[in-house]
Amino acid sequence: MRILFSLLLLPLAGFTQKLTLSGHIQDEKSIAIPYANITLNSSKDTSFRQRTIATSDGGFQFTGLAKGNYKILINTVGFTPFEQSVSIENDLELPIINLRDEVSQLAEVQITTIKPTIIRKIDRLEFNVENTALSSANAWEIVKRAPGVQSGGGELSLRGSKSILVTINDKKVYLSGDDLKAFLEGTSGNEVKSVEIITNPPAKYEASGSAVINIKLKKNLQNGYKGSINSSYTQGIYAKSNFGITQYIKGQKFAAAASYTFGNGIFYNEISEITDYADQQQTWYNILRRKNYRDAEHTYRFSVEYAPDSLNTITIGTNGYVAKKNHSLYLIPTAVYQQGQYKYGFDTQNERITPRSNTAYNISYDHRFSAKESLSLIADFTNDNNRADQDISTVYHVADPYTNRFKNNNNQQIQLFSTQMDYRNSLPLFELESGLKYSKVKADNTQDFQHYMSGSFAADPALSNTYRYDESVLAGYIGLNKEIKSWSLKAGLRAEHTSTVGISSQPEEINKQNYLNLFPTFFVQNKLSDRHTLGLSYGRRISRPQYSYLNPSKTYFSPNSYLVGDAKLKPAITDQLSISYAYKGNYRAEAYYSYEQHPTIQLPFQDNVNNILIQKVTNIPGNRYYGIDFSVSFQLAPWFTVDMQAGPNRVESSFKLSDGTALYNRVNALNTNIDQQYTISKKDGFTAGINFSFITGGVQGPAKVSSMSSLNFNARKKLFRNRAEIGLMISDVYRGEKMTVTSNYADQRNSFTYYGDTQNIRLSFRYNLGNNALNSKAIKEKTSEQSRL
Repeated sequence: MRILFSLLLLPLAGFTQKLTLSGHIQDEKSIAIPYANITLNSSKDTSFRQRTIATSDGGFQFTGLAKGNYKILINTVGFTPFEQSVSIENDLELPIINLRDEVSQLAEVQITTIKPTIIRKIDRLEFNVENTALSSANAWEIVKRAPGVQSGGGELSLRGSKSILVTINDKKVYLSGDDLKAFLEGTSGNEVKSVEIITNPPAKYEASGSAVINIKLKKNLQNGYKGSINSSYTQGIYAKSNFGITQYIKGQKFAAAASYTFGNGIFYNEISEITDYADQQQTWYNILRRKNYRDAEHTYRFSVEYAPDSLNTITIGTNGYVAKKNHSLYLIPTAVYQQGQYKYGFDTQNERITPRSNTAYNISYDHRFSAKESLSLIADFTNDNNRADQDISTVYHVADPYTNRFKNNNNQQIQLFSTQMDYRNSLPLFELESGLKYSKVKADNTQDFQHYMSGSFAADPALSNTYRYDESVLAGYIGLNKEIKSWSLKAGLRAEHTSTVGISSQPEEINKQNYLNLFPTFFVQNKLSDRHTLGLSYGRRISRPQYSYLNPSKTYFSPNSYLVGDAKLKPAITDQLSISYAYKGNYRAEAYYSYEQHPTIQLPFQDNVNNILIQKVTNIPGNRYYGIDFSVSFQLAPWFTVDMQAGPNRVESSFKLSDGTALYNRVNALNTNIDQQYTISKKDGFTAGINFSFITGGVQGPAKVSSMSSLNFNARKKLFRNRAEIGLMISDVYRGEKMTVTSNYADQRNSFTYYGDTQNIRLSFRYNLGNNALNSKAIKEKTSEQSRL
């Protein structure tokens, strides 16, 4: 492979007798320091001086150098100036340079200068939470607080779009909806180093999702043992608790890391629905109260790393989410009014048994040919089992009361395999990234519907179904990075060929799809001066439907409500363009435009003849998103930083009615996120934070979404000479995260209000084991098809 790439690129590489000096700059927490000023002076020739500015990932390079002795000087705000003498005989890459924080005195208490928690790079925004008060929360709460992220209805969205790929260390999490939320709630915030918001991912990333939220976990660099035990208690409408342990040990050649969290509690949400059935002149009111009992949730992660030498590393790992005792109780009282007068009512009880297990295994091999050239091979296998057995009974309160009872049992088993190869080489003209990936998915779904008649249950073949779905994706990509003085250039092209087959027994149909898509990406950034930076980016993405959405059978929740999928769902293609401007690195404005073609959404659709509310999964023609994001990060005092993001946006959604006419839904909105971090006492390890966010509204296809807001408080205090810490978090102080969705078009008149028990108080405790002075960095990366489960 190395020889092949060298032969292909030899004509471009050229030869030179001049030498190169390069390196990378980090802080004491191993976080890259971008845009530092770097000067290189010759020890012999006092007239020689070269200057450069560190790139967004902290890298720098001087070219065209002669052999000799030099002195390198590094200066940037918030850090002690750095100076080092170097002798250059050949091309030289310096060891990582770690800058030290500046230290100031305030009221006789030593306080370290607080660096911004938000770092903006050429293709992403990084939200650092390590050693902040927010690190005492769980991964779900941390992601919710990341700039630009909304979480209405328990789902994540960015810039109005819900087509988001969630990854952990660049590997896809094969969960979605409530299961993704539960998995992240079982991941301790202490494991999280940062959250990357990648609105336009480069070619290296799988093309799935309109954007990527990447959670970067930590890993120790130094030899030794480090660990912690932690627990938390959360009180909302009902109580929840977690207990966890993390362990890490590293020797000369071996390293092992493990984490485990046990959780239990009652997760509650409620949906209040109002539906007007015009044909009967009836209005139906109901409240769906859902109590999800998670009696024993297990979330774990384990990996072993073997490095026989400095050039080769083999890693084997597994992670999983197992909740085999999950069960739920849904209570749905319904009142029917006709022309404003109460007519009758009925009560539905849905008892659900919902065990879930998701287990992933991975192996990787990394080889470094040199400091500039590397090759990675990765293979992943995921097994996902999801069962939902429902026993639904409805009592009708009429003149002659009666009961309707049935069972709707659904079992889904999914197996996913992927393998990929990534190659990187820093050539004289540019940095090259390229790779191949193959993934295979097999999904089996069985649905057994049974009516209760004459004292026993009898199967109903017309409402039962088996569904098999197979998917394979072959992908390849190439990316080029180049730094030219004040310019940073990054371009890439990814190609993905997808082949799918879906077979359903009832309704009987076979659906096959084969398509090839190209996904170009382009980034350019120009640092006009020390104060001004301009940027431009373009990218194309694809969002494939969740596997369960492709099942065309009906899943009933009550006699008058069911969900139906569509085997013919198309993937959505998204094109996005943005232009950005930054002043002093702390003030930023970004104008963006995004067009999403054929997105998949779940729509409430009322059958006015039979008085049934259908949750219908379908493609709509498209969504358009326009907006400007203004953001600022500043330090008002050595102990106080503020990050703010705000801006207007416009969403336009189109939808086709049953008669073929087009419906357009448009809304102008404003969103704001303000995050404040306080270091009350550096000496005592006492930090706190306040977060406020709001959005004035949105759309979901033909439906309109109400405004939402959230006020949150968190604090952390270290104890026992930094061996332990306690944390407090108060979320959604005034229940501003309630969301109302309203449909009012043609003969559709319905609305619902969702509340997910987001107002709560959380207490946490962690005790550190071993040598917690060990440095940490982000750990090995994760995969890609899983978020569609």
